[in-house]
Amino acid sequence: MKRKIILASKSKSRRKLLKSLGFNFETEKSNYNEDMSEKLPIHKLAQKLAIGKAQAVAQKHKNAIIIGADTFGIIDKKLIGQARTSEEAKKILKLISGRKHKLITGIAIIDTQNNKIISDYDISEVWIKKLSQKEIDSYVKTGEPLFKAPAYTIEGLGSVFIEKINGSDTAIIGLPMNKIYKHLLKLKVNLLEKPYSNNCS
Repeated sequence: MKRKIILASKSKSRRKLLKSLGFNFETEKSNYNEDMSEKLPIHKLAQKLAIGKAQAVAQKHKNAIIIGADTFGIIDKKLIGQARTSEEAKKILKLISGRKHKLITGIAIIDTQNNKIISDYDISEVWIKKLSQKEIDSYVKTGEPLFKAPAYTIEGLGSVFIEKINGSDTAIIGLPMNKIYKHLLKLKVNLLEKPYSNNCS
């Protein structure tokens, strides 16, 4: 019996990624209230936030696979979340300009039929070129950095600022697909086969 795969996220970047890969899924916004102030190791915090997002959606579905994810940056031991205003975006871009930062993505996969939770995380490194104030101002005016962590997207205009990546492109977008694929197999869900993939003949 086909089980729905539901992405517990309002992220346009994550939705575009899954669509571009040809996967069949539904999207449902999670009402989980993130708290990044908890004193946890960064990978455990990312996983906890991802689990919280997934659980908020999972309670509404009896037989589905729910995928939750949370991504944030870290530099100088400081956590960098989403830029919610233009001023926040400018501050973040100035902070990461000409430097390396890390991106941590926590994931959670919940099988609501069997009440099973799998969680994992990915850490990638990104080097950003030295940005001029004009570049920062022009980029922020496009609106792309808003509600992105940390104030850019690798699949958008922000890609022109990236000098080097050490890690997974899809994890930086917000879904480490290699790990999600591996963990879904444990739940007998193969993304390469119908009904989960549109790319099957």
